[in-house]
Amino acid sequence: MMQINDMEMKKILDQGMLTRSIIENQTAMRKCQMYTEMAKDPAVKGFFKEQAKGLEDVLGYFNKGMAELQ
Repeated sequence: MMQINDMEMKKILDQGMLTRSIIENQTAMRKCQMYTEMAKDPAVKGFFKEQAKGLEDVLGYFNKGMAELQ
């Protein structure tokens, strides 16, 4: 049986949390992109477009964190 030390376990748990956050943010970003396309009102379109861009930046931050854990 393979033994996992504390540091390896923490890394695995951190990767799991980051992966979950990445997936959740990708889903939210795609929804905002979809709402941008569906919205008729220019203000609503603009709002969702800004939200999608913000989530894209957050995803970049999470992906950077994931790369640093590798």
